[in-house]
Amino acid sequence: MLNAGYFRQPTIAGDTVVFVCEDDLWSVPAQGGTALRLTSNLGDVSRPALSRDGKHLAFTSLEEGHPEVYCMPAGGGPAQRITYLGADSQVRDWTPDGKILFVSTAGQAFAKVYRPHTVAPEGGPSHVLPWGPANDVGFAPGNGGVVLGRNTADPARWKRYRGGTAGKLWVDPKGSGDFRPLMAELNGNLASPLWVGGRIYFLSDHEGVGNLYSCTPEGSDLQRHTDHNEYYARLASTDGQRI
Repeated sequence: MLNAGYFRQPTIAGDTVVFVCEDDLWSVPAQGGTALRLTSNLGDVSRPALSRDGKHLAFTSLEEGHPEVYCMPAGGGPAQRITYLGADSQVRDWTPDGKILFVSTAGQAFAKVYRPHTVAPEGGPSHVLPWGPANDVGFAPGNGGVVLGRNTADPARWKRYRGGTAGKLWVDPKGSGDFRPLMAELNGNLASPLWVGGRIYFLSDHEGVGNLYSCTPEGSDLQRHTDHNEYYARLASTDGQRI
């Protein structure tokens, strides 16, 4: 029972994994070992995201009453509140140029309508990205391509949902601003779009249970990478090399 716990929402950078357990953040080597507790907050923390260089750790916290973006040294230390939007702001990842990527309901007329934003890890004004509503964003390495996840919540919370707000992916392969549906023919609930190398990875339950899949940016060559047959794969993330 030494490893008993509810470990969730992992993020990876190099040989470090940070995850959520008991509403705090913990760090552990990717090969396994003893976890180091990074936070001991009064409010819940969630959705950690390690920067690509492994120096910074962004996360969402309720420490001051509602979800805002915070950032701290990845190895531990004081956390700094980064956003003051007064809305539901949820960390997602880091941009290729080293900004914190988060989604927020700030300025939106309806609840649960998120738009992607960026902000520097040291703070300052945040900027809305020009792609309309999205719950998740994945960036192509090198060429400016973008994949958006719309309605992409956690499919494990509503298994095999096939209604009008099922998660869908939209891709702009070259960064031209021209988006089109990706894998629109899949009758599933898609989530967690990740662009790794020349392929787009995502979670889907179109075969009954949530697993990790990938395809080309053109939507061809669908491949399955995990084989869970009872419990869903959830909340996938990447450092651009591993998932």
